Amino acid sequence: LVDLGLSFGVKAAMEYLGFVEQINTIESALEIMTLSQHPQATIIVDPFHNFRGGGSFSSLGKLRGEQIAISHFNDTPASPPRLEQHDHSRVLPGEGHLDLKEWCDLLTKVGYHGYLSLELFREDLWARDPREVAKLGLEKMRAVA
Repeated sequence: LVDLGLSFGVKAAMEYLGFVEQINTIESALEIMTLSQHPQATIIVDPFHNFRGGGSFSSLGKLRGEQIAISHFNDTPASPPRLEQHDHSRVLPGEGHLDLKEWCDLLTKVGYHGYLSLELFREDLWARDPREVAKLGLEKMRAVA
């Protein structure tokens, strides 16, 4: 798939999902990426999926910056319990319980110089003015990064 994407000028990336059995952590994504034996294989990392899948932020340390296509950025509430959280459970950075400064520090430590992409699936935010939400999201991201 990586070669197919590259043939169209697109860099393919795989995202592990915290609610998908056996592919729900950075380690499982890294294993698939390693098995692909493709030097340009990358993964998308995400604090929510990392938490939901039961992973540790320290798992980022197993990656090199160039192996990360992009980092989604979000927070998650302490309640409901981890296994009961879904995509819509995500909250703005700083409104949950995750140590997002640690996440950012680890991204820097592994040499990641890409984007932090705010990813929330919140109907309450979708109903608001997109410019207002973008400004709020940027403020929240800057406050925790």
